[in-house]
Amino acid sequence: MTRSDYLISAGLTVALCGGSPAAAQVQPEELEAVVVTAQRFGSGLTRASAALGADDIRARPLGADITQSLVKIPGVQVSTGDSRGGSFSFELYMRGLTDEQIGLTIDGVPTGDSRFNGGSPPQRFIESSNIGRIDVSQSAGDIGAPSRFALGGFIDFVTDDPRRQAGSAAEAGAGSYDFRRVYGRLDTGEFAGLSAYLSASHQENDVWAGRRSRGSERDHIEIKALKRFEGGSTIRARVSYNDQVDNDFNIVTLGEFQAAPGSDRATDVISGIPARDVDFGGALGGARHDLLAYVNVDLKLGEAVSVAFNPYYQTLEGESFRYQDRSRVLTGGDPRRVTGYGATGGAQRPALTTLRNSNAVGGPADMRVTPRDRERYGVTSEIRAAFGRHNLRAGGWWEGGDSSERRNFYPIINPAQGITYDRDRLSYVEYERTASVETTMFYVQDEVRAFGDRLKLDLGATWYDVAYDARSPLEYRANVKFSQNSDLNPKIGAAWTLGRGFELFGGWARNFAGIPEDAFLGSTAVIRPGDLEPVRTENLDAGVRFVSDRAAFLLQAYHVDLKNNVGIVPRDSTAALEPDEVVRGNVATRAANIAGQVNRGVELSSFYDFGAVDLYAAYAYQDAKHEDPAPGSAARRALASVGVIGGKRVRDIPEHSLYAQAGWKPTSALRLELNVRYVGERVGGHIIEPVTFREAGVETIDAYTVAGLMAAYDFRPAGGPDLRLQVNVDNLFDEAFLGAVSGSTATQPEFGLQTGATVRTLDRYFVGAPRTVTVSLRAQF
Repeated sequence: MTRSDYLISAGLTVALCGGSPAAAQVQPEELEAVVVTAQRFGSGLTRASAALGADDIRARPLGADITQSLVKIPGVQVSTGDSRGGSFSFELYMRGLTDEQIGLTIDGVPTGDSRFNGGSPPQRFIESSNIGRIDVSQSAGDIGAPSRFALGGFIDFVTDDPRRQAGSAAEAGAGSYDFRRVYGRLDTGEFAGLSAYLSASHQENDVWAGRRSRGSERDHIEIKALKRFEGGSTIRARVSYNDQVDNDFNIVTLGEFQAAPGSDRATDVISGIPARDVDFGGALGGARHDLLAYVNVDLKLGEAVSVAFNPYYQTLEGESFRYQDRSRVLTGGDPRRVTGYGATGGAQRPALTTLRNSNAVGGPADMRVTPRDRERYGVTSEIRAAFGRHNLRAGGWWEGGDSSERRNFYPIINPAQGITYDRDRLSYVEYERTASVETTMFYVQDEVRAFGDRLKLDLGATWYDVAYDARSPLEYRANVKFSQNSDLNPKIGAAWTLGRGFELFGGWARNFAGIPEDAFLGSTAVIRPGDLEPVRTENLDAGVRFVSDRAAFLLQAYHVDLKNNVGIVPRDSTAALEPDEVVRGNVATRAANIAGQVNRGVELSSFYDFGAVDLYAAYAYQDAKHEDPAPGSAARRALASVGVIGGKRVRDIPEHSLYAQAGWKPTSALRLELNVRYVGERVGGHIIEPVTFREAGVETIDAYTVAGLMAAYDFRPAGGPDLRLQVNVDNLFDEAFLGAVSGSTATQPEFGLQTGATVRTLDRYFVGAPRTVTVSLRAQF
């Protein structure tokens, strides 16, 4: 068997054993050599798929946000305000869909929605040094991905297994903007089939745009244990705890960026004047504690039958804060008081007194604190059976959970001197929202092989039922309680092996997501059963792959039709709104269905290994556009109410993007990598006038190109541990660019048009990070 045949065979094995996050995991140490070729390009799978291995992950600075490695995958965009990560500034897209429309899992366990403000982005539960592989399914044809958000595919982060030999590892890092990191891991080794590891890390850094007032600090602990049984059964258990406090980045207008490309407009010192201090960087941020615990059980019941189930539990306790240039007090002294409910069920509350003197030193000011708590629990399960030319999979997923969000206002003790506020003087509670969501999903699939295994067909279907239970007694009386189900969602895929490393593949899938949780937690108005249609997609993709002993090539095309999108719109579209209050989230809103979007594109990636030199490139063409309702129609007005012009391109999605990397290994100890990332011109915002909803045009933001450099040197002093010294330089040429469009204000109308102003008045953009240097040292004992 040639190396090429072995790689293709191994890719097919991965497809059978670990192609789905719900299936048994094939561990990275067992397939580390294969990830680079067959698995990276999805060999043997009937859908668009890719994988990144440990080398791809470790090429980033140690401790960097794990999602940043995904920029190597065509059609995937990742942006963070800092070169090593970010919370509010984190934006992720795949084939024109957002991170809230993509399934995100860790070892096959769902992490939930990824909203920064109350959601659970996967990087909260991950130590990048403990990740061995990232599996990316760019289409939605996979069966069993346990997520309500997998409208356009999923991303699964596969953690390392404990090592069979006892040992330890330590890492230390330092770099630009006072970055500091320490990490340690202890492996017990295997005894009687049982092994485990414990890791802990601490890292902190200044926020580059405001070094005197802003920073980030993170403490992270992970424990993982593995029990192997005779016959191949395994049980894996993992616990991850994350404690993070960070300030983040402000958003700017295009004009502000052009005037000062190195600033996010947040001030770095307290002036004592509320109108200025509302943008004080030290009052932008939040704190949170995240816990995720789960067990992966894979039982072999015979040569052809196995069962897997994965119970999990997750909690979040956190809050965000924002300075307010006014003081709010609810009359009567009870900040939560409701005097009754009106004929339509709206809450009646005492008068709200607002004191404001924004331009006076020491003028009244509040700190707005928004606590957010979440508890999720669930289980996935699957039975697999192989007979003849059939491989059957049947399984299910159940999840329950409760989320809450409150908005509290506390007076700042002395606005002339600082932002310290008194937690014992709660003066106003704007809302207290709770939402419970229960999800049930079943699926079945038959994988059929024919023509001497040259043809593989995946024939399957999924079914969802989602039940909602929401309350907000400070805003409305109703207990919102209803459910939605999906009917059957068919999923069909096929792969045909042509020989000599060539393979054709393609598939079609229908997908269901229901109503996003943010419709309940992000809206001030009651949602009645029947108000909102569930979000759905139809996905079609096709492509060709080639894998040989030194080269790989992939060409694929896709079409995604997103229906019944849900947006958070102003409750009263005719009311005059203050742009600053819109940006700060202080306006009355409601959830509404808006027209969907159609995304289509072509993706191309290739790899070649010359020996000492290797080359990789990934290109994507994306045509993502909103539906185009008839002028004057209710559907077009609904789109305009969230700042979207029908028929125009989707914000922040470039038509052209490219990632290219060249690696050089002149000696066995030294490796150098140079990468270049090009992101083409994008739509920044659809410019629409409030109230009248006049469509004024589209604002675009310029393309940018950034380069990065990595140098790693492996050595072992006499009698010492294995060492790796690594240097990363991000944004090598210090390019000034806009990294992303904020999801929080991207779909708001343009308030400058109300007064006839010619300048923008609504912030939308995150400034890209400047040149950043990180030095890391890893020791393996």
